[in-house]
Amino acid sequence: MNRKFINVSNHVNFLDFIVTNWFRYAGVLVVVIFVLVESSAYNLFNCFFVFTILIGIDVIGLDNLKRPKHYFRTHIRAGLLTFLRNIENQKSFWFWFSLDRNKKENNNNTFLLILTILIGGITFLSRYYFIIYDNYSLSDAWIYDLNKVIQFDNQYWFTFELATDAELAIVNFYGKITDVSPEIALQVIAILESTLLAIIIFWVINKLTPSKFIAPTIAALFFSLVYVLTPLNVYFLLKGNPTFLCLTFALPAFAFYIKPTLLKINKTSYFLSFLFIFITIGLTDLFTLCVLIPPFLIIGLLFTKMKFKKHNFFSILAYLVALGILYAIYSYACYYQRADLLEYMQNNLLSVSSYTYVPQLVLPYSEIIRYAQISTGIGFILVMLLVIFKKENWRATIIFFAYFNFLILLTFVKNEWLDIDMLNNSISVFLPIIIGLNAAIIIRILNFGLGRFKRFSPVTVGALFVAMIYASFYYQQKNINALTVSDQTPKQILNAYDKISQTFFEHSYCVVNDPATQVISNNSHFFMNYDFFLNEYPRIDSINTKHLKEPNFLVKNPQYSISKSVLVFVLNDNTEEENNIFAQNKQYQEKLVKNIKLLRDRGRQVNLFYNTKILKVYEIVNKPRESKISDLIF
Repeated sequence: MNRKFINVSNHVNFLDFIVTNWFRYAGVLVVVIFVLVESSAYNLFNCFFVFTILIGIDVIGLDNLKRPKHYFRTHIRAGLLTFLRNIENQKSFWFWFSLDRNKKENNNNTFLLILTILIGGITFLSRYYFIIYDNYSLSDAWIYDLNKVIQFDNQYWFTFELATDAELAIVNFYGKITDVSPEIALQVIAILESTLLAIIIFWVINKLTPSKFIAPTIAALFFSLVYVLTPLNVYFLLKGNPTFLCLTFALPAFAFYIKPTLLKINKTSYFLSFLFIFITIGLTDLFTLCVLIPPFLIIGLLFTKMKFKKHNFFSILAYLVALGILYAIYSYACYYQRADLLEYMQNNLLSVSSYTYVPQLVLPYSEIIRYAQISTGIGFILVMLLVIFKKENWRATIIFFAYFNFLILLTFVKNEWLDIDMLNNSISVFLPIIIGLNAAIIIRILNFGLGRFKRFSPVTVGALFVAMIYASFYYQQKNINALTVSDQTPKQILNAYDKISQTFFEHSYCVVNDPATQVISNNSHFFMNYDFFLNEYPRIDSINTKHLKEPNFLVKNPQYSISKSVLVFVLNDNTEEENNIFAQNKQYQEKLVKNIKLLRDRGRQVNLFYNTKILKVYEIVNKPRESKISDLIF
């Protein structure tokens, strides 16, 4: 639709469309969510309403809005006349879906589309594989994060705790637009962050080097598939990573900062785009805002072309204005919470949950970093030869080499305000970029002698995909198999909750489970812990049944009300880890089954709703056909 009706003359491929609009509008969306929550007006409709207005203003333009008659006459009426003319000329059905492109451009765009889908799909599947090693699901950190996600629906941001929670706000919004439960949205957000980051890494190398396919593919697949050379904690790959999310904003910003011509907008829109991005980063991760971005702005300013300096200063001004706005926001929040601003800043620059634990590495981490630094040194020498003898522009590569080495130097700085583990976490993103840049340099040198083979680039990329996927399985299998498989009980519990949320209508049922899972019930359904179900529920059920035909009894005695359906979680003896909080609930198994049999003997309908080797979920039906969505609709 964008190519057909909006950017008709501006030839934008699918990859550019994704990255550019993510950069321009994702930041706006986060700011809109923040303002709506603080205004106690956050819901999906209001988000779409405000966001649609802002996008409409951006597409039409402020100047055109000042002269609506002129805009209607020159754009809307002209478009309508063209539409009517095509109808009168009886254009074919496929004409309305065709785009004005030449064959070469169409082939390149199709190839980029395929690569984008493949890289995204491979990254998603690669990260999803590590779900068997996940230690995050239903952990204390997971429950803490889920509670924050749910609290956005109650219009809470900075209300109970000062933290940079924009990532969790995005989780809440993602759950709404995809119609999935908050716990499922929280489970997949980390995978989606990595998937988007892999695509953006491909795009950055594609835009900043002469290699348009091979080097970008190497960089993206290295990030997606290589775990034995990157400092990623594979046991917490499903935990949302605020730094990764911020880098999905920052990497396009870095590319647009180096080459402003990539962002085909006027200077006002350029400034506002950077302003919203920096505010969003500040609401998501102060480490990225205060530690990762300033060095790049300074290093980039030293090496960019003179004709881009004005845009660079616009970006730096946007950063400073964003700092001022964020300072005002956080100062007010600290005043409201009676907290110290400096203490808040330090707490959010450090991450208690972030630590460098990388048992899957084939080499010591320090040795991997040393090899990466050596590669940047060799790459710099080769780049200088290309600059001197071929007069080529490799400024972006030099900037990233200098920036990467600066980050490595920061890891040796001992300061209470600097979190080395978070630096290592960010380096796991910049390491594939360095590899991609070095690959682009080598490919450029090889092209001097093998230029005739350029047309075989699609074949080379295809072979590269096969080779890297094969190598990722063959050479990493030993190290990854040595990892400890996590307890599957939390996954089974979450799968059961997902099936329940898809089957039953909200607040028409009650779940009986461990108190640790009560947070899942917030804003969704009623909750009962095991002790209450065993000790009190049979008595309440008996009294409720006895007075069932008395309409005023429950009005006067609401404590005897029961849900239309009650779903009881019963763990089996196959629960794997004895020290797991859920494994300890096996002691309730016999008592729960006995209670369920008691209710069945009283005439209650009991169904086995969910059944695996680890977990059974029994449904006690108190009011038939009044709880399930399918029964209520059909």
